[in-house]
Amino acid sequence: MTNSVSSLFSSAEVTAIVSQLRARIQAPITLEQSQIKADNAQISALGSVRGALSSLNGALSGLSNPASLNTMKATTSASAVATASAKSSAASGSYTLSGIKLAHSQEVYSGSYASGGAAIGSGSGALTFKFGSGASATVNVASSADTVNGVAQAINAAGKGVQASVINTAKGAKLVLKSSTTGSSQSFTVSGTGAMSGLSYNSSGGTMTLGQAARNASFTLNGVPVSETSNSGVSLVSGLTLNLVSSGSATVSVASSSTGLSSALSAFANKLNSAVGEIAKQTAFVAPKSSASASSKSAKSGPLLGDVQVQQLKQDLLSAVSSAASGGMTANALGFTISSSGKLSFSSATFNTAYAANPTGADNLIKALETKVGGIVSGAIGTTGSAASAAGSGTGTAASGFVGAAATDLKSSVASLKSQIAMQTQIGNQQVANLEREFANAIGNTSSASSTLSYLSILTGSASTKG
Repeated sequence: MTNSVSSLFSSAEVTAIVSQLRARIQAPITLEQSQIKADNAQISALGSVRGALSSLNGALSGLSNPASLNTMKATTSASAVATASAKSSAASGSYTLSGIKLAHSQEVYSGSYASGGAAIGSGSGALTFKFGSGASATVNVASSADTVNGVAQAINAAGKGVQASVINTAKGAKLVLKSSTTGSSQSFTVSGTGAMSGLSYNSSGGTMTLGQAARNASFTLNGVPVSETSNSGVSLVSGLTLNLVSSGSATVSVASSSTGLSSALSAFANKLNSAVGEIAKQTAFVAPKSSASASSKSAKSGPLLGDVQVQQLKQDLLSAVSSAASGGMTANALGFTISSSGKLSFSSATFNTAYAANPTGADNLIKALETKVGGIVSGAIGTTGSAASAAGSGTGTAASGFVGAAATDLKSSVASLKSQIAMQTQIGNQQVANLEREFANAIGNTSSASSTLSYLSILTGSASTKG
């Protein structure tokens, strides 16, 4: 468009008129795009709140049955003598272990050799072990391994129930053989053939000397004589495991422990604080520093500012804890306190004391607390699993909660606005194209410039009125 139309419109003026039309078309679209941005920010914020509440809901799940979180704990009066551990199935009680004698493995040792590399015999041979249990095992020793060290390595590699080591003393190297496990059934005899014929041991004697006899652990448990092949993993009472450490006596006590429940309540407090913090963040209002900077950017308020339901959640959650009571026991007695800033704290020491004094009352209060807070959370994020199926298709407020319902409405709004923008853009592009075509036609039709000018004046005036 380098020409003018009857000298009334220059090329620059035509461009300006088209730009004005584009601006009028874009104005409502820009507002709608801003609304989409705001809606998406709210959707994201609702998702963050929902995530925090879901985590809180997870922390609540175990509190509906507090007793299931309790464990049984075993303690001993002398851990240097015996230690113990208890499963949840163990019964409370006290057990006295008296006259403990530890189980031993058998040890025998050879005479002295010049060094670990000294030959025991000449050529190959074999060692046969016969155990008190009636079992027997043979270890073959090659001619290349007929030294003290070689024999020890061959025995250990065979894994036949005997372990070997070489001890270097001032008088020389000694081959030591030891049963792999403790207990009288692990006593053994040794007989050698070939190059190993110089190694032997039995109850009547032999070339090797008995250093330690195999024996069972022995003690009395509440006066009842006990004999065990091992010092560890001794299970005489259902759910209780004993480990014998040294000779002597000890008392083992088994009692209910509230450690698991205390940990669950501490996790609940942390998750509730996270949820309250997330709600505060997404609904916060930050006042501008001055009237000159009073813009949405400088205020930096949360996307959900003004959402009364979400804002109320914070107070509802904290109130559910502070007002919880059952059988004369309050949340404060369980160790919960709320600061002036709205932070929930939990004292395990206070809880353990309260639970020891009144476990039934504590359990009932915890159940009441779970029901009350759980109801608030369910109202916000809906039900899950079978509860969701019972609520219907899973798309209603009961299934998704008011947080999910609000997000769904916003998503529908965004989809509608996007569709509206697409239609407005299409119509606007057509209007611009029509205007540009009319200007082009007017320039080409010099013979009817006057009439075209009149038409264009009417058209642009109409466009201005419509805008």
